[in-house]
Amino acid sequence: MSINSMALSVEKFAYNFLVLVLVLTPIIAHAGGLGFVPIVFLMGLVGLVFCLISRRFTFTKVQLALIVFTSYLCLSANWSPYETNIFITNYNKLLIMSIALYWSVYLFELASNKNSKKLITLILIMSFLEAIVLFVDIKTHYSVTMAIETLYTSEDRLSRLVQTEMNLGHAIVFLVLLLSPVLVFIFSRYSKYISLIASVIIVSLIISASIFNHLGIGIFSVIAVLLSMGFGYIYPRFAPSFFIFISILAIIFAPVLAYFSFLITEPGLTELPMSWDHRFRMWGYCWNIISEHPFVGAGFDASRTFNDSFIAQDGRNLSLLSLHPHNLGIQIWTETGLVGAVLASILLLSLIKPLKKNINNSKSSSAYSGVIVASFTISSLTIGAWQLWWWSAVFLALGITKLVNSPNKCDY
Repeated sequence: MSINSMALSVEKFAYNFLVLVLVLTPIIAHAGGLGFVPIVFLMGLVGLVFCLISRRFTFTKVQLALIVFTSYLCLSANWSPYETNIFITNYNKLLIMSIALYWSVYLFELASNKNSKKLITLILIMSFLEAIVLFVDIKTHYSVTMAIETLYTSEDRLSRLVQTEMNLGHAIVFLVLLLSPVLVFIFSRYSKYISLIASVIIVSLIISASIFNHLGIGIFSVIAVLLSMGFGYIYPRFAPSFFIFISILAIIFAPVLAYFSFLITEPGLTELPMSWDHRFRMWGYCWNIISEHPFVGAGFDASRTFNDSFIAQDGRNLSLLSLHPHNLGIQIWTETGLVGAVLASILLLSLIKPLKKNINNSKSSSAYSGVIVASFTISSLTIGAWQLWWWSAVFLALGITKLVNSPNKCDY
C-alpha cells in the first residue's frame, strides 16, 4: 500500500471516528465529562499516526511548551505532601495527555478537508439535543438521569442527586465552551431570522439550566462569551490575542487576588452569598501557602492535603480548601509557584502565532474569542487546574472551532 493510499484510509477513518465522537459527546457531557479523556486521547493518537504516515509531523513550540509545563508538574510532585498509591498518577496522566491533546485538534483539520458540512450539521444537532435534554433533566429534578441510573446502580438517592447535580454542571460548562462555534455555525448556514431564533433558543436553554441547577458561573460565562464574540467580530485581528494576554495577566497576578481575599474580614465574608464566601476563604487561605512557597509552590495536588475548616453560613463544617482553590492562577501559584506560573504563561503565549494563522475573518475571530473567554472564565471560578476531563473538553472545543474556516464540502 502506497503512502497516499494509507493516508486516504486514515483520513476516512478519522472522519468516521469523529462522527462517533460527536454522537457520543452529549452522552459523555451529560454523564459528567470523564469520558472525554479516553476519547480525546484516541483522537490524538489517530492524528499523530496520520501525520507520521503522511510525513507531515512537525514538533511545534506549542507541543514543547505543553511538555515542559506538564513535566514540571511531574517534578513538583516530589515535594508535594500529597501521596497516592495509584500506579499512573494524575501528573503522569497529564504528561501523557499533553501529547495527545495537541494532535486531537489536528484531527478535526484532517477530517474536515472533505467532510466539514456533515460534521457541522452533526455538531449542531448534538448541541441542541444536549441543551434540550439537559434543561428537561434539571427542570424535572433530574428525572432523566435518575431513571437511567436506577437500571445499573443501587446507591441511595441522595448520593446520586449530589453527584448528578455536579455532573450536569459539567455538562453546562461544556455547552458554554461550544457556544461560540455553534453560534457561528448557525449564522453561517441559515438566514438571519432563523439564526436569531435558534441562537436565542440555545442561549436560553443554557442559562435556564444554569439557573435551575444553581450554577451562577454558567450564566456569567454565557454573558462573557457573548460579549467576547462581539468584541472578536469588531476587532478580528486583535481580539483573540488580547484575551490570551488577559489570561496570562490573570495567572501572573493571581497572588494579588489571593492577598486581597486574605484581607477580607469575617463580617464581610458572611454578608456574601455562601458560594462566594467559600471562594474568598479558599483564595485567602491560599495566600498563606503562596507566601510560604513563592518560587516552586507546595507541590502538585498539595491542595488536597490541607484540612483546615470553617463553619459555613448554614452551620456546616466545611473544608477551607475544597480539593482545589477553584481558580486556575491561584492553584498554579499554590502548587507550582512562580516557576509554574511562568511556564503556564509561556504555554499560552505559544498559542498566539498558530491561532493567528487560523483566524482570517470576523467569524473565526468570534468563535475563537468565545472559546478562549469561556475557558478562562470557567477555569477562574470553578474548575480544578489539573482536571483531565476539563483539559480534554477545552481541546475538543478548539478542534470543533477549527471547522469554522473549513471548506463547505461533503465528498463522502
